[in-house]
Amino acid sequence: MRVAIIGAGISGLALAYYLQKLGVRYDLFEGETDVGGLIRTETKGPYLLELGPPSLQMGPEVQELLQELKLEEKVIPAASNNQDVFIRKEGHYHGVPSTLRKLLLNPFFHWRTKLQITQESKLPPQEVPDETVTQFFKRRFGQDVVDYVVQPMVTTLYGGDPEKLLLEKTFPHLKELERQHGSVLRGLDLEEGLYTEPVFSLSDGLQTLPQAIASKLVSLHVAHKVEMIHRAKGKFLLSIQHDVESLADEEFDAVVIALPAHAAAELLDFTSPGLAAALHNITYLPSTVVHTAYRKHAVGFPLEGFGAFHPEKEKPFANAAIWRSVLFPGVCPEDEVLFSSVISAGLTPEKALLPQNEILLRVHEELKQNYSISSNLPVFQHVHHWPQAYPQPDIFITDAHLLAKALEEEQLYACANWIAGPTVRDSITYAKVLAQKIYSQRASLL
Repeated sequence: MRVAIIGAGISGLALAYYLQKLGVRYDLFEGETDVGGLIRTETKGPYLLELGPPSLQMGPEVQELLQELKLEEKVIPAASNNQDVFIRKEGHYHGVPSTLRKLLLNPFFHWRTKLQITQESKLPPQEVPDETVTQFFKRRFGQDVVDYVVQPMVTTLYGGDPEKLLLEKTFPHLKELERQHGSVLRGLDLEEGLYTEPVFSLSDGLQTLPQAIASKLVSLHVAHKVEMIHRAKGKFLLSIQHDVESLADEEFDAVVIALPAHAAAELLDFTSPGLAAALHNITYLPSTVVHTAYRKHAVGFPLEGFGAFHPEKEKPFANAAIWRSVLFPGVCPEDEVLFSSVISAGLTPEKALLPQNEILLRVHEELKQNYSISSNLPVFQHVHHWPQAYPQPDIFITDAHLLAKALEEEQLYACANWIAGPTVRDSITYAKVLAQKIYSQRASLL
């Protein structure tokens, strides 16, 4: 059996790694010279900048992978007691706990909202077709929870509007709690809370992870852009740019598309037009990450937590500001503070069109006001824009998921964040399961 994997982001890399462990022959093709996709680290003088995910979440598969790659010594856990978050409300930051139950019952909310939250266990469960995140939380906890907790967190994670994102594609576990226990809070009590794994970084930056995986792969081909997939007599053939290894002459028993939906759609227009059409309908939203540093003595706000979320009702410029140097000391000079501001254009598309100079200025002005910063200018600033960062798990993604699953019968698979989920942990877990699935098909293809 031989498998072609197209795309060396974290999904494609992890899949190749797990197939290699299982003894399945594969070829991993990447059109660029670098691997890792959205996981990208840059060093600018003394500043270690994460342009993609600001941190990774630990979990069994991630921990196992780090051990096998001998990266344990490079793991930097988030600073202890610094994972609570702040939410801006009525012009002020309010500290709220990072666990869901404590957050929902926090004094941050008005007494009427807290009363509604405490009555959640008495509400009957409902099955609402294509229920959105907003509909679910409003139904069970009220509009205040939607406005000041759900919206800012969902917009930061997915870049979009919780009024459009499907609950089953974003927080399926919460829906399961309602189904099984009749109440989210009762379910959390019975399951001893919604446990979340700790976050971490790596001493040389998160890009160390995809690079470490790539270094272990025996059949990785960078600068090999796949232009077309052909089917012939039950096998797959590829058209490849710069095919110096004559890999276009090879036959593959299975193909895995590990690309963003829009890139996968272009590749599948001829081979699988139905899936291609569904993939074309998946919306991707842009994101901008701005790193800003100030001298510690210039910051008048006590930075003790993960960072801050900014609800849209507060009319912010940045959706969130992560206190990066508080979480991971060493990413900037010791006498400085480094903020990572996330600007998602899902609710305000005009932000994506602003020139870089204006973005940098507006981020600085907002940080200066929010954190009582006395400096007229930051010590350092850096901006990075992702034109297509977040696939939106809205009603349009459902068809793509159904068609992708159906095509697995024809040995055509998908392995990317539009089907696995938004986090690196989601991608690694999905890749491991898919590798086992492909391995189990091996006997029928020999």
